[in-house]
Amino acid sequence: MGRTLGFPTANISLEGNPSLPQNGVYAAQIEVDGQWLPCILNQGRHPTLPQGAPTIEAHILDFSGNLYQRRVTVCYRKFLRPEVRFADASALRAQIARDEADARAWFATHPFCESASILETPEQSV
Repeated sequence: MGRTLGFPTANISLEGNPSLPQNGVYAAQIEVDGQWLPCILNQGRHPTLPQGAPTIEAHILDFSGNLYQRRVTVCYRKFLRPEVRFADASALRAQIARDEADARAWFATHPFCESASILETPEQSV
């Protein structure tokens, strides 16, 4: 779904992930081939454009590679906001752009994880 909005995402299976933080949008990091990259992550049911079961979708900032069928590790860093139902796809697209700007600003002042367990608990400090 993210690609159709102009924000391609890695869709991550919820299966086998024992404890997840609350649904919402996060500044996060994703490990791809041993390299940690910043991303914005939505965990939940995407209420504006509902499609099936809850998912985790990560939009990796400044990344254009293909992650299909690849294993990735996610580190939740900062809760940005709860999931919200928007009036239409255009309003959702505008909010995703704001989420990306908020995540970039947060990463500018916070160091990256060097390593993380899969789906570690999000950092609560601002």
